Amino acid sequence: AVVPHATGLPVVYQEASTTVVQAFERALLYAFVMVTAIIFLVLRDVKDTLLVILPILLSSAVTAGVTVLIDLPFNYANIIALPLLVGIGVDNGIHVVHRMRTEDATQLFETSTMRAVLASGLTTVASFGNLAFSSHVGTASMGILLALGLAASMSATLIVLPAWLKLFGRAAHFTA
Repeated sequence: AVVPHATGLPVVYQEASTTVVQAFERALLYAFVMVTAIIFLVLRDVKDTLLVILPILLSSAVTAGVTVLIDLPFNYANIIALPLLVGIGVDNGIHVVHRMRTEDATQLFETSTMRAVLASGLTTVASFGNLAFSSHVGTASMGILLALGLAASMSATLIVLPAWLKLFGRAAHFTA
């Protein structure tokens, strides 16, 4: 009976937190939809678009699972990382799928694309991972979440995506 009439800063903080989390949930959905649409416009193939998006979905599930294991809850400080993970994480998948579509890559892991994906991914993980050492708890949790998500995304791109490409026959001359 008292709660509907409660006022003051605790109520303001609770409502502000809820509003921020809901806004970033929508931002994540919008980012995912827009990134998918842009990938489809560039690749012009539904299967290739799905092959690029699937590692992001897989890495999202892995990231969510790891955050539970390490007791890093999503909050209004680190939830800003989620749309970033979609936008940044999809980049490497586009490069790998494009390479497989345009060239005879018989030894995928000996291509410059895979080395570039690895180097770029590690650099990005290290760069965002530096935020984890911040004295501000919210910034530190965002850095941890970004480093975990980007590492999962890079792993999915380097390990799972080539397997899917071979399985679905998207790389005409691809052999592991």
